[in-house]
Amino acid sequence: MRFIVFKRPSWRNVMLWAILLFVVLAYRENVISVFSSKLKPIYSAVVTTNEIGLTFDISWGEKTAEPILNILKEKGVKATFFISSPWASKHEDLVKRMVADGHEIASHGNRHVDLNTLGPGEIEREITSAHAVLEELTGQNISLLRPPNGAYDNKLISVSARLGYQVIQWSVDSLDWKRPGPEAVINNVLNGLPKGHGAGPGDIILFHASDSAPDTIKALPVVIDRLQSKNYQLIPVGQLLKSATETWPPESNLPPLEKPAATP
Repeated sequence: MRFIVFKRPSWRNVMLWAILLFVVLAYRENVISVFSSKLKPIYSAVVTTNEIGLTFDISWGEKTAEPILNILKEKGVKATFFISSPWASKHEDLVKRMVADGHEIASHGNRHVDLNTLGPGEIEREITSAHAVLEELTGQNISLLRPPNGAYDNKLISVSARLGYQVIQWSVDSLDWKRPGPEAVINNVLNGLPKGHGAGPGDIILFHASDSAPDTIKALPVVIDRLQSKNYQLIPVGQLLKSATETWPPESNLPPLEKPAATP
């Protein structure tokens, strides 16, 4: 008969395993980022309707947001505005008008920095600080995030999901921030880049309401009229997601989490 003798682990091995466990617990979002290569933001939705998500990013500027709001009101269209919290704090009247006009408010973060370059703790602070400002101003439940410059990684998506946020990108880019002229902006949305991939059901269109995109004011009425002539309905992203059977790409189908209760 053979006996198996188990050696007591050395003190050094015990310490190494303890350190490894501490790192995993302390930096679990980073561990997720390393071992899960399939976390993706939402680019579009799979729908059985003619609905298209209309979105605007805004982080700075004084001249563009109000004319865009006037156009949307005239056309009877509701959209999602991804707003940075410093701009919102300086333009409370415009933000409150967005809410009064029936638009959805979403987060574009606090500082306009690439969030994927930050650590998990910094990402959380950026999201929660913007969240506090936007919810106080709007009274809405802010649960959608578009990271500045569309910069993301697994770490950002996992932290966002833990905070109850869905990360939203876009499938149709107007490229209005490049100032290519109103006709080019119209063409980018209706015909797409490459040509033949223009806006259709389930898509999410990206415009900007910052002063860096003055062409949007002239292009937007044409885009709305032409899409509506095809019986497409332009709506906020939150509403589009409620109509969706799933989101694209498949790796974006993370179950939305409930936000942690606020500490008194």
